[in-house]
Amino acid sequence: ELSSGINAEYGEFQTFQHYFKRINLSSRDMAAEVLKKKIQELMKERDDALEKGDELESSLNDMKEQLLKAEFEKKELERRLKLTEAELDHQSSLRNDLKKKSINLKVEDERIKDDMKSQVKSINEMEELLALIDTRYEELELDYNETMEDLNAL
Repeated sequence: ELSSGINAEYGEFQTFQHYFKRINLSSRDMAAEVLKKKIQELMKERDDALEKGDELESSLNDMKEQLLKAEFEKKELERRLKLTEAELDHQSSLRNDLKKKSINLKVEDERIKDDMKSQVKSINEMEELLALIDTRYEELELDYNETMEDLNAL
């Protein structure tokens, strides 16, 4: 009886051991599956991150290119602004020169007008003097004629 009891317990033990191995194996399989899924998820996250990194790198390169274009345009605008400033300075200088010339011409014009007025005044004075001379000449001529008549009458 004892040996049959031992055999029965041993059989139960083997069954339990087999069951434990199945459970243990099943737990390993489950753990392996969980790890496998976790690894797949991490690999997918890594692939997604790499793809996102590639997109970000491409976006960064586009932004760098736009920045280079913007810097070139800025330099071009600054160059144009300097040219415009130089042209404005030149135009301002020309304008100032023309103003000075205009003022000088006005002054010269006033001087010429004053000279002409002076000449007209001198001409009028000369004409008045000539008129006086003519009048005096006529008076002297009359006196002369009268004196000659008086002399002839003597």
